[in-house]
Amino acid sequence: MINGVLLLDKPKNISSNRALYIIKKKLSPKKAGIVGILDPLASGMLPIVMNEGTKLAKYIENENKEYLVTVKLGYTSTTGDGEGNIIASKNSASFKFTKKSLQEAVNKFKGIQKQIPPMYSGLKVNGIKLYKLARQGISVKREPRVINITDLEVISLDNNEVFLKISCSKGTYIRTLVESIGDSLGTGAYTKDLRRIRIGSFQENEMISLDEVSENQHKIISLESITKNMLSISITDEQCRTLRYGQTIYTKIYENIDEIALKNSNSNLIGIGMIVNNYIHIKRLINFNE
Repeated sequence: MINGVLLLDKPKNISSNRALYIIKKKLSPKKAGIVGILDPLASGMLPIVMNEGTKLAKYIENENKEYLVTVKLGYTSTTGDGEGNIIASKNSASFKFTKKSLQEAVNKFKGIQKQIPPMYSGLKVNGIKLYKLARQGISVKREPRVINITDLEVISLDNNEVFLKISCSKGTYIRTLVESIGDSLGTGAYTKDLRRIRIGSFQENEMISLDEVSENQHKIISLESITKNMLSISITDEQCRTLRYGQTIYTKIYENIDEIALKNSNSNLIGIGMIVNNYIHIKRLINFNE
């Protein structure tokens, strides 16, 4: 049974759920899910957790993301991307930037800030996804979220198209960030192209295309790699059985740890635990027999 995460290189013009359906048909996992949905027009890294890997989804979801973004200046979009109605700004032909001046202008968007999610998003209000309301012309109040833009680099500038590399926290809407940049520049802007190239320590060269999935199952990321940045502790087979019975085990190595990876003598991940007053409590058990 496949346990881990497949880093799919999602192509443009298909939904994340459609990509998941294709993976399920190809690999037939008992359980599978998406971590961090990409819009249909976006491409790049789409983690698909499978079987016991589904228990570790949050450790991928919480990681920072990195994107390559093509920004179109001088225009706005009703959806923030190429899917909406594109409208030319009044001063679309009057602005001039250099790469240096543009970098100086966007630097102020780095750091911790609040962002209001867009109406065209999958967030739910009273059980209804926002984009469904937006398509009916309905706008509702959305609470701002705290996000962190850790890096924002101008890669190049070609007339009114800007190529950015953006590193950010979970929950960041790149389309909204681009619109804010356009407003700040006085030009208007929308996201013409978006590609996710990194999540945490997972890199672009680890991705697998839809066509290559069946022949490249060896590239599926192991459970141990998902938690490689987490503090870990080795336990014996007998201690593992004790934890599986819902009991605690004593350790003198650590006193209090909120989350710790539990590994057997072969360094295989067997679960996630917490340590309270030198006693290990189980939080999530990995079951390879299922």
